[in-house]
Amino acid sequence: MKQFASLYKTLLEEATPKRVVLLPGGFKPPHKGHFKALEFLINDADAEQAIVYIGKSPRDNITSEQSLDIWNIYKEYINIPVDVIVSPVTPVKNVYEFCDLNPQHEIFVGAGEEDQDRFSYFKKNKEKYSYVNIVPIPPQFGRISGTETRKKIMDNAPDAMYFVPDEISEQDSRKIKVILGLE
Repeated sequence: MKQFASLYKTLLEEATPKRVVLLPGGFKPPHKGHFKALEFLINDADAEQAIVYIGKSPRDNITSEQSLDIWNIYKEYINIPVDVIVSPVTPVKNVYEFCDLNPQHEIFVGAGEEDQDRFSYFKKNKEKYSYVNIVPIPPQFGRISGTETRKKIMDNAPDAMYFVPDEISEQDSRKIKVILGLE
């Protein structure tokens, strides 16, 4: 896993500007809606690199480490390099820091309808952040519910694995079951 500071340093040292997408969130657990949101963002931006920031706080016994392990499986199904980072403070703070440190790149920040206000500073200061684009991500899969997903996992419901994207192989789905303690 690349550390937060190391990733910033690596991108700062690169001379060629890139189209980078940032997807911040809690991701407890990352579900098919999150996976499709990342694909949407990558395709919309014609991105060359993606960074997923995971919130560090657990939700209903789903930890950031479990989310990281699941995203590390998902990223193998994405056609560009994806770095997945557990945020030391918050994913939103990491987005702002990344943008401040990387003005040489064209940056696309994915935000759901309810998250648009978190990035209003970029919009209010467009002259300074002309290289930052806030991309509204439409709901995926009818707004799949993280709360409902966690409940099914906690109950070890027969359909607990409904949240896994269809693209994920049966072998990788089994790995996700193990990560979540369902097997």
